[in-house]
Amino acid sequence: MSKRKVSVEDKTYAVNLYLDGKESQRRIADMFDVSLASVQQWIRNYESMGANAFTLKGNKKYSKELKQQAVLDYLAGYGSQDDICKK
Repeated sequence: MSKRKVSVEDKTYAVNLYLDGKESQRRIADMFDVSLASVQQWIRNYESMGANAFTLKGNKKYSKELKQQAVLDYLAGYGSQDDICKK
């Protein structure tokens, strides 16, 4: 599947369709002609960063301590990688 640019507004709309229980992830992917993985990433980003998830540019910087704690939490079984990243 080729890359398709989806606007910030469309991504927000798509995520809200899913979170409101109105559409499945697969249906949203078909609606916007993107991969299922893209829709899943939009949802993860939105859940962790809120409405700003699609407007922030660049990489976020994390402290060494925060990264170490995330690894320790994962190894201790305190959640999946996605769950820990949402924190």
